[in-house]
Amino acid sequence: MKQGNIHRLRDGNELVCRIQTDLGIETPYILCAPVLPRSEWGALTPKLHISFQLDGISHVIIMSQMVALPGTQIGPVIGDASAWRDEIVAAIDLLASGF
Repeated sequence: MKQGNIHRLRDGNELVCRIQTDLGIETPYILCAPVLPRSEWGALTPKLHISFQLDGISHVIIMSQMVALPGTQIGPVIGDASAWRDEIVAAIDLLASGF
């Protein structure tokens, strides 16, 4: 798994974006952010909600709802948002540092 991968969770149809970078070690929990179809989310907050295309459909990474999930819950890779890495890191900076 690598940062920016979009995964389907093993126990349902929910999608998450892997936020945690590959540390080169196994960790029991992986930092992720929910991914929803754009049509299922209201107004976007600039710099916290990252809009992107997945299989030709607009989706949004909800960075304000990041969570560490057990690695065992994270299923197969179904997409890639690594092209938005700068936006992902900027959202983390905003949440943690306020800038």
